[in-house]
Amino acid sequence: MAIAAAGQYITPDEARIELIDDETYSVVGPSGRVGYVHRVGNVFVALEGAHLAHAVEVGQSLSWDEALAMVERAHRAHAA
Repeated sequence: MAIAAAGQYITPDEARIELIDDETYSVVGPSGRVGYVHRVGNVFVALEGAHLAHAVEVGQSLSWDEALAMVERAHRAHAA
């Protein structure tokens, strides 16, 4: 997975996943937070945006990896 930030792509080694609460994780790159993954039962909801209160749902998946990829694609499209 590569996360785009300020025109650059963040490699998986540079991206950090931070646990916010029992079911919400933030995706953080070198330039800051790019999105969230919220677990609802067996579904992972991908949210793009720096602030959770204003983040926009960009997809849902049964796969953690696919949810992270959705955040990456949405952020890349938004940053372009």
